[in-house]
Amino acid sequence: MTQEELLQIESSQRQHFEVLLHQEKMNAIVENEEYNLFSMLKPKLYKDGDSWCCLYGEDLVVGISGFGETPHEAILDWNRKWNKP
Repeated sequence: MTQEELLQIESSQRQHFEVLLHQEKMNAIVENEEYNLFSMLKPKLYKDGDSWCCLYGEDLVVGISGFGETPHEAILDWNRKWNKP
């Protein structure tokens, strides 16, 4: 390989790394935003059978609830339902 080809490969790898780093930062920002509402309102998070439940309100009938296989999935489901009209 020529020196020029090696420099092009190195530049391409550097750009790819920068894209991955940017994506990682954006994912961290999105995840932080997902938890902002949860941390402000402090809904109940508890194990319900073999799933997790995130509940804001007195019960499942009048409250807003989210379910998932993990606490994280339950919180994400709760956030989606919170933002539904």
